[in-house]
Amino acid sequence: MLWLVIVLIAAAAILIFLIKSGRKLWKAYLSDVKTSFAEMNSCNASNASNVSNASNASNVSNASMELFTETGICGLPALLQKHIANGGYLNKPLMDNMLIRFHNTKFRMSPDSKPMNIEFMQVNFAYRPDRHAFLTGRMAGLPLNGKDSILDGHGSMTVTFAKVFQLFHVTGPEMDRAQLVTALADAVFMPSLFLQDFITWRETDDHTIEGEISWKGVSSKGRFSFDECGNIIRFDTDDRYMDDNGKGGALMPWYVIYSDYKEQNGYFQPGSVSVNWSLPDGDDNYFVSDSIEIRYSVNEEIL
Repeated sequence: MLWLVIVLIAAAAILIFLIKSGRKLWKAYLSDVKTSFAEMNSCNASNASNVSNASNASNVSNASMELFTETGICGLPALLQKHIANGGYLNKPLMDNMLIRFHNTKFRMSPDSKPMNIEFMQVNFAYRPDRHAFLTGRMAGLPLNGKDSILDGHGSMTVTFAKVFQLFHVTGPEMDRAQLVTALADAVFMPSLFLQDFITWRETDDHTIEGEISWKGVSSKGRFSFDECGNIIRFDTDDRYMDDNGKGGALMPWYVIYSDYKEQNGYFQPGSVSVNWSLPDGDDNYFVSDSIEIRYSVNEEIL
């Protein structure tokens, strides 16, 4: 029986190791999010004289209760003003952050791989373009986790398999630009970002505007396209870095399709998103979700 005891002890030790190792990426994610919340709260505190009492609702931060108004958005391009009005944001509070969860989501690791079911969540901040995303899925029956973020202008992407093996960890100037422009694309769901002075705008035609976002010495550009009603239906950029699963990569055309607009929690927003690479051999539709849950101005305790 001694051998059985030894096997059980070894199995328990391996299990404990896997559990502890598997938490590292999530802990790193929470640490980054906590840093962004601390910076946000510091900004709010410094402007305390201009801040009204926040909502007493659970998990709502001490956000400024300034409102979206026609006067407040008049400096934006007319297309963006229309998108904000269509979305039902006027006379509602400016959000200082956003927690967004993508349910019923299909994701592919590479153009030739099969899509997998994942849960994807992220926290975006308005007054500094920090963005923190976390992916949870399974590949070959084992856990797959990914951390995708930009903090203080530094972008990174890390993916682990079986909660132990790091498949890749990518940083550098290209990733900084890629993550920053992704934060700009996410503003479709958090339009208070459109109002920040670190973004400049240029109208390119009757249905398209170009935004340039600059933060901590990093700049990226992207183009928003609008339908006849003034709703954003697409975002395109050439500043997104496509990594070949840690084997190197390059900047490639990248675009997001926003569709199925519908009423959600008092706002009129896209109900579906499709994220794509435009590759020489054809488009790679690698992220699709049609169940999107959004909460604004949250506290970190909600995570």
